[in-house]
Amino acid sequence: MDTPTLTQFFEAFVGLIVLGYAYLQNRKATKAATTTQEVISYFNPGDEKVVSAPDIIPGRSYKMNDQTKRWLTFDHNPEEQEMLLRQVAEAEAEKLATYTITVPSCWYDIEYGLIKGSGKLEA
Repeated sequence: MDTPTLTQFFEAFVGLIVLGYAYLQNRKATKAATTTQEVISYFNPGDEKVVSAPDIIPGRSYKMNDQTKRWLTFDHNPEEQEMLLRQVAEAEAEKLATYTITVPSCWYDIEYGLIKGSGKLEA
């Protein structure tokens, strides 16, 4: 091979490497933009496109802590306590940000692991 052919081959090879790198960076940027939009949609109360937490969201963002669970179950009989905690566990397993749980005596609106509202049900 003569020098000009070798140089052209080397330039083409480097060009392919740069092209491959640019393609991978573009894919990475596109995925990051999509993930960012999912996170924004998840925390935006007016946007209902994303109803369960994306994998990148830490559990503490939507899971109820032990103190809130104690407050939730306070002054309920053991049967209702079990029903409340089971409903919370089911909602957290689905990574829901907002949900309502009910027992025969009352209801609770939960948002991001916190009690947003509650009320008594008529017997």
